[in-house]
Amino acid sequence: MTGLLITMEGVDGCGKSTQIQSLAARLRLAGVPVAVSKEPGGTPLCQELRSLLLERHASGETWAPRAELLLFYADRAQHVARFIAPMLAQGKVVLLDRFDDSTRAYQGAQGIDDGTLDWLRADVLGGLAPALTLVLDLDPAQSLARTGVRNAAAGDFRETRFDQETLDFHRRVRERFLDLARREPARMVVIPADAPVAAVEAAVWAQVEPRLRGAGYPAAGA
Repeated sequence: MTGLLITMEGVDGCGKSTQIQSLAARLRLAGVPVAVSKEPGGTPLCQELRSLLLERHASGETWAPRAELLLFYADRAQHVARFIAPMLAQGKVVLLDRFDDSTRAYQGAQGIDDGTLDWLRADVLGGLAPALTLVLDLDPAQSLARTGVRNAAAGDFRETRFDQETLDFHRRVRERFLDLARREPARMVVIPADAPVAAVEAAVWAQVEPRLRGAGYPAAGA
């Protein structure tokens, strides 16, 4: 059995991390082999790239959009080679907190053209694509309020430079996620993330469970 790649996307603060961990726990309880990771930062070397990409720099210098784009794809190439592909080869269900659609949404919102994004995706991923992508959809005004509370509780050290972007930027990101979902309805499913956590969890499972059964995981319905 080859594995199954499932990704979770959405604006910062939409609840991806919570839902990924909940889904992983449910799958383990059902006896389904699971591997969980994130982008950027899914391997030790990728963690170093994550710091370069997301942390605020003392110099005040910021990445030019195309330089940032290439760093994200360097992270992804390493992640695929050292974690994602090996886990899939072992027959595991790989759950990712962000993947290629985040780059298309965030860097696209910065003005990177679709042609460049298409070329890099084809070069780095080849034919690799998620079997299912869940977009947790939340109004950016709500998501920024959530991240503000999260960062305050964490003593501000979890704040990334994307948290500092304008509300208008985050609205563009959200619209790009929704547009991607409209273009690929067979792969991407939009789930409202403003519902109670348990309701979102149920909606996630309703999408994941049939894909697992279809892929031949016998314990998926447990």
